[in-house]
Amino acid sequence: MITTITLSLIALVLLVPSLTFSLQCFLSFLPSRKDEGSHTDATIPTTTVLIPAHNEQDCISGIIGDVSRQLNENDRMIVIADNCTDGTVELSKRLGAEVIERHNLEQRGKSYALRYALEQIEDSPTDVVIVVDSDCRISSRAISDLSTRAAKLNRPVQGSYIFGGKRGSASSNLASSFTLWFKNHIRPLGSLRLGMPCQLTGSGMAFPWDVIRKVNVANQSLAEDTTLGLELAYLGHAPIFCPEAKIDGNVPKSWGTLVQQRRRWEQGYLESIFTNAPKMVWRSIAKFQPSLLWAAFDLCIPPLALLGMAWMAVLVAAVLSAVLGGSTLPLTLLLIGGVPVGASLLLGWFFHCREKVPVQAVMALPWFLVRKVGIYFSLLRKREHVWLKTDRE
Repeated sequence: MITTITLSLIALVLLVPSLTFSLQCFLSFLPSRKDEGSHTDATIPTTTVLIPAHNEQDCISGIIGDVSRQLNENDRMIVIADNCTDGTVELSKRLGAEVIERHNLEQRGKSYALRYALEQIEDSPTDVVIVVDSDCRISSRAISDLSTRAAKLNRPVQGSYIFGGKRGSASSNLASSFTLWFKNHIRPLGSLRLGMPCQLTGSGMAFPWDVIRKVNVANQSLAEDTTLGLELAYLGHAPIFCPEAKIDGNVPKSWGTLVQQRRRWEQGYLESIFTNAPKMVWRSIAKFQPSLLWAAFDLCIPPLALLGMAWMAVLVAAVLSAVLGGSTLPLTLLLIGGVPVGASLLLGWFFHCREKVPVQAVMALPWFLVRKVGIYFSLLRKREHVWLKTDRE
């Protein structure tokens, strides 16, 4: 009886993120709402594009070119050369970007670089600030799409930060790009269909100036972008998704680099779930804010590989319990949550990313899941505390 009760409680806990994930995915298949769109009829606000960079001379020319072609007369593009020791500064200036140099080996990472840049421009700010990573590429209207929507709604806006797995890439890279499509595009798109907020995902983030100055962007979290979005949501400025603005990123070069990057981010994200989700649920009830409650459920969806591993482990235990004469309730609850997730993965790939992510990525998911077991066991032994630069393809 105790085993059945315990398994049933665990299955119920897994049911919440599983059904939330599936609901977001199924909503993403619906047509867009009438009030969605880029608001191209609105006045284009003045915009500053910030490009944090740490030793990015090999890739920064692409994003500088993309941004410079989209700037209006009163807009600015600023490269934040953060503890750079290569030719990033000289190359950026040669390509026409303003450059702010920052040297501080004690406070390393993008969040500190952004805080420094905001302090430097606060005497002559623009209407909107957009942040894009130096190793990304952006679609031809991404800057105006993000800036216009952020100014019109007076809230942060997150573009579609997608990762296309290249055919011939390692199976782990393909599977990683596939899971990130769900986190950074499909799930936020489902939330948008309800008019609900999304999470910040790191690149392609737009902030009205008066909004971004309400928080300390250097929050010292290992998942700093997620934490920044939550802090803004608490203040009544929850981020909203802008699928028209496409930001193309690259997955890490090697499995070792991927492990290093995912260890850091997933530790920070899991800490954020336990720290923020209960407060968000309580505040949403106390102040009757459905959007904050939705954000809490969205936050409670763990990394897809971890959700899959937990589900399979409990499934094995539930099957054994049922075979030995125990209740089938835990097994039933697991199937109620697991079957829609499986369907969501297949349909999400077919409708949203089959042209970008090869079918091999879907087939590689089980092996990717097995390989990530080591990441979660390593987090139990050793916690991450510092920022590390990620080498990408």
